Amino acid sequence: MPALPFLIFMYLSECLIVYSYANSIYKTRNQFSILISICLYAVLMSVYAFVTSQEIFNILFTLICNILCIYTCFKSSFKSSLFHGTILSIIQFVSEVASIYLISHISETPNNSYTENTTIYMIDVLISKVLYFTISRFLAKLAAKEDSAKSWGRWCSLAILPVSSLFLIFVIRIITNGLIFSLVESIICIISIILLLVANIVVYIIYERAEKNNQKLLELELTNQKNDIDMQYLSLIEKKNETMNIMAHDYKNHMIAISNMSDQVEIKNYIDSMMGEIAKYNQICKTKNRLLDVILNKYIDICREKSIEFETNILTDNLNFISNYDISALFNNLLDNAVEASSKSSVKFINLEITNSLNSYHKITIINSSDNQPNGKKGNLITTKNNKATHGFGTKSIRKIVKKYHGEMNWEYDNSNKQFRLIILFPNEQYNK
Repeated sequence: MPALPFLIFMYLSECLIVYSYANSIYKTRNQFSILISICLYAVLMSVYAFVTSQEIFNILFTLICNILCIYTCFKSSFKSSLFHGTILSIIQFVSEVASIYLISHISETPNNSYTENTTIYMIDVLISKVLYFTISRFLAKLAAKEDSAKSWGRWCSLAILPVSSLFLIFVIRIITNGLIFSLVESIICIISIILLLVANIVVYIIYERAEKNNQKLLELELTNQKNDIDMQYLSLIEKKNETMNIMAHDYKNHMIAISNMSDQVEIKNYIDSMMGEIAKYNQICKTKNRLLDVILNKYIDICREKSIEFETNILTDNLNFISNYDISALFNNLLDNAVEASSKSSVKFINLEITNSLNSYHKITIINSSDNQPNGKKGNLITTKNNKATHGFGTKSIRKIVKKYHGEMNWEYDNSNKQFRLIILFPNEQYNK
């Protein structure tokens, strides 16, 4: 049994490696996550020191501890915790066994007596922990960010290979226990273990690719769902607008008729005032694109409710080369973002301009007030909402549509005027045929 300080160092290093790995993939559940991890590994160390030091039980308890550490300290599903906890256990065990065979050959001692020499044992532990840390960090770079809100861990059955590998390596340890290997035998054992590790890494890569594809599919489903809802909503708005136009037209004729029935100036002025109010609430954009008209009128109403000044300048262009579905997704997301930013600003305004420049390209320009500079990374806008797992699809949808029609998108923020400007350029429709 190693001295207590070294035992604490050994288990604390394992704890920090697991915590660092999991922290790269998940979000922590609370501010006490690191303390919970340390407590779990303190229990594991106590079992090893005072209950049993049998290797089989140490492997089993380490596996359980890794799974519990990930599941209780991080926002992870149990299936995902099972897979990653098993992967960490196999990496740790492979690192330890490879180090044991290496040290056993170098020191020419049986591979079950390396703990009898404190110096050799310390070197063995240091080598194994360095290997453990290095491999775990490499895998963490390959891993997809996971969130308990998603259906992660769907492919946790792939953990069968890591579990089988743990069992197989343990069997090899039992068979070779107490032997002193020649150079060739040591190389063969180490290569065998490395091949098992490579097989597990391949499974790990397959798992992560499947999870990333699942994430993209989920994002696509959420985006399509939002676009479908927007299309249904716009259809209802269009019917409502038609009804209101008819009613406004009829009310206007009734008011004119009533006005003509009286010669009193007060009545005429009152009726003129009412007609002015009707005209104000009957502002209908005319872009010769019915869906675009509906969308713009929707945001005229929204901006009026939020006291946002909304100006439109649609000059000789209605973007009729873009499908209705994409028009809905593009402008709903653009104007949603503009409304959200301007509604939180001290000066509230949005300016939308659509132009066709010399028949060479179509230009969409949105300028809106924004007291806070938007987040950006490599030219891409990043959502500022707290739950980034379920938000940020709007800007992704915009980029997808711009790319679909071979366009370009750029944005800038004027800090002095507190204005955000976004410009989208589409080549002329003749290039999109």
